[in-house]
Amino acid sequence: MANFQALRDWFWDEKFWLLSNATWDDFENPPPGVYYPLERHILLPSLLIGVLLIGIRLAYERLLVIPFALYMGLTFKKHYAVEKNPSLEAVYATDKYPEQDQVQELSKKTSLTERQIQRWFRHRRSREMPGRMQKFRECSWHFLFYSSSFFSAIYILWDKPYFWESKYCWIDYKHQHVSNDVFWFYTIELAFYWNLVFTVLSDHKRKDSTQMFIHHMVTIALIYFSFAINTVRIGALVIVVHDSVDLWMAGAKMANYLKKDTLTDTMFGIFFVVWLLTRLYIYPFKMVWSASFESLQYQAMWPSYWLLNGLLWILQVLHVIWTFMILRIVLNKFTGEKKVKDVRSDTEESTGKEEEGEKSQERDVIVNGSPTLRSPDSVGRRKKCKA
Repeated sequence: MANFQALRDWFWDEKFWLLSNATWDDFENPPPGVYYPLERHILLPSLLIGVLLIGIRLAYERLLVIPFALYMGLTFKKHYAVEKNPSLEAVYATDKYPEQDQVQELSKKTSLTERQIQRWFRHRRSREMPGRMQKFRECSWHFLFYSSSFFSAIYILWDKPYFWESKYCWIDYKHQHVSNDVFWFYTIELAFYWNLVFTVLSDHKRKDSTQMFIHHMVTIALIYFSFAINTVRIGALVIVVHDSVDLWMAGAKMANYLKKDTLTDTMFGIFFVVWLLTRLYIYPFKMVWSASFESLQYQAMWPSYWLLNGLLWILQVLHVIWTFMILRIVLNKFTGEKKVKDVRSDTEESTGKEEEGEKSQERDVIVNGSPTLRSPDSVGRRKKCKA
């Protein structure tokens, strides 16, 4: 216990985290009626709420999202049994889409025909691809939280002077009172990102899973550390800027999974405008600029300044990366691509092709080790008869 306390004291060194004239005692003993944040007040509650959100999410999906999705025509993805084949698994581990010559070579090594091998790879890929129902459920959860968080923040912060002028984030920052509603807004926001980390293995894997994980960890660090040193005001503004765009992206994805093209394009258009306004203008030129430069007009530079601002800049780098991804989608839209794809996910095109291909072409399911229920020759004869 003594070693843990020594480690804690070393980590929360006042000389690193606080200004030269500030101490942790200033936060421990505020004036009557005033609350100064302490890191221990947010860490455990946010972790517990993050775990609680898992249960809330499951209940929300099962009681509301799934019935609504089924009513709107979404169905659960059909799962195909795949025969265990070490030779095919070895190739699949390195190449999920083998070329024709590789398929021919595999056909010689195994007792399967080329068609059966292609079917095996298609079913094997399908097992790892999330269906539209799963994606719709995930996006519904994100839409619920981001929209609730954004409008709650607007309600809480609207009459706060720092909501309109960022200089109030830094004037006598160590004596800034944190109201009860702001405290809970901050705590629940941190809990949500803990929840995203807790569910990273159960949610479907995205093309940029690494960037998303970095984003979640950076966001957790920013919220936690900014609360600990009472830079909550600028932190709350950063949260509002992020949530204001994420709710539109989640809504556009949901509409896309329901195949509501007009609604998808409308919400994606709103998302695109809000993204450009918030992530490429307000965030870098208002929030990051205020934390990096405006703050120094009211207080001397302190060591943790570099840590917190470095995390803010990491987020901006991620914003630039995602902007290029979004611009590519917009470019495809105006050059002939009909559907708005799912940003920051494995492509809708691949998922859709797998699902539609299985519905229209695959009636010969590989079950219990049986290669096929219908031979390629019978398929050909059936097509000729129809002709």
